[in-house]
Amino acid sequence: MKKIEDKILSVIDKHRMLSCGDTVVVAVSGGADSMCLLHFFNKISSLMQLNIICAHVNHSIRGAEADSDEEFVRSFCNKHNIKSVFAHYDVPKLAKENCESEEQCGRRLRYDFFNSIAENSKIATAHNLNDSVETFLFNFTRGTGLKGLTGIPPVRDNIIRPLCECTREEIEQYLAEEMIAYVTDSTNLSDEYTRNKIRHNVLPVLNEINPGFFSVFTNCISVLSDSEKYLEEKTDEAFFKTKKNIKFSINDIIQLDKVIRDRLIIKIAEYFGASDISFRHVKIISDFLSAGGALMLSEDVTIVSDGKYLYKADEKLTEVNINEKYDKSKTVYEFPGYTLTVETVDKKTIKNYNSRQLCQSGYADSDKLLNSVFRTRKAGDRFRYVNSEHSKSLKSLFRENNISISERWGIPMLADDEHILWIDGVGVSAYAAVDEKTENIVKISKIQIP
Repeated sequence: MKKIEDKILSVIDKHRMLSCGDTVVVAVSGGADSMCLLHFFNKISSLMQLNIICAHVNHSIRGAEADSDEEFVRSFCNKHNIKSVFAHYDVPKLAKENCESEEQCGRRLRYDFFNSIAENSKIATAHNLNDSVETFLFNFTRGTGLKGLTGIPPVRDNIIRPLCECTREEIEQYLAEEMIAYVTDSTNLSDEYTRNKIRHNVLPVLNEINPGFFSVFTNCISVLSDSEKYLEEKTDEAFFKTKKNIKFSINDIIQLDKVIRDRLIIKIAEYFGASDISFRHVKIISDFLSAGGALMLSEDVTIVSDGKYLYKADEKLTEVNINEKYDKSKTVYEFPGYTLTVETVDKKTIKNYNSRQLCQSGYADSDKLLNSVFRTRKAGDRFRYVNSEHSKSLKSLFRENNISISERWGIPMLADDEHILWIDGVGVSAYAAVDEKTENIVKISKIQIP
């Protein structure tokens, strides 16, 4: 048996991934990693009495290339008498309909499909050690807690990752020795994606600095994972200790060590149905625990403290309604939580017409603001930056401008019957931008309320 096969079997045994007689749904794209996994399972299936099923999903994103990959997997399975199932999804269309990114939509559909194939099955994915390093570095650059620095877990629920300690180099060498062909996704060759930049530019340098980098990383991940597991156990203990029916005792929470307290706040927020909890949210909740307060984490989740208990608000908060016509002669507008000023600006002081910087600073052509109103967002609203050919949904816009979910409710914007002209925190759109023909200019600003 080859060295890499021993390593995979060792991982399976160490993490108790499989038992004799298990049904294993192997997720296969046709790439090197998944073909390695499929070939390995096909070799050892009789030894472990496994029922192997190859599962392939065509996401309808890469057109003829994706169809070719599907045919490659189908042909391999037919040649080696491997049971296989295939699914087709129009991910771009479904992602748009469900207001998801294509990545989120594709992942959800894949795992729904894998879980539908056979009851009580194990789903084997081909994530390898390189993938784990890339995930570590990706999360590190975004700013993450300890959990984000533990790489990709070998086992999660019924999902197993037998290749998690194998490098991509080992996998490709194994395929060459076994004379197993594979396909290459063209998107993996482009540095347009962050993960590819890490893969092509960062990992080679780390390996050059320390040729034993992957071994060191494996040990590091093991230590971090053990630490994360310990802290998660302590957080679970704190969760049940502080939970009083559907509320949580603030007196018990504030007595916890800060590390556990912060983790517990995230766990409580997730228990109430929130997601994407940031360090900023944790700090805000921590600050009002004893004094009382509330924080809206999403349209459906608002966490409230009355000084004694932390709990989820019973009723969904309604969005503040703003609707005031723009008046050319008015310089100050008062809205709940906002004071806006609209001041006339001397045209001679303006340079770089049609610049994004000018728009972000709130400079607008006042004649283009006529017949507009200050209001809150509506379904279907879109915003177009100056010098941009395409408009963006407000959800995407708020995300890229780091405007949190809790800050989006009641945020004022200026719009006419057809277009968004200005949004607080974003700036002036292409439809109200100052250009060479502009005669009258105003600057829209927000006065910070202490």
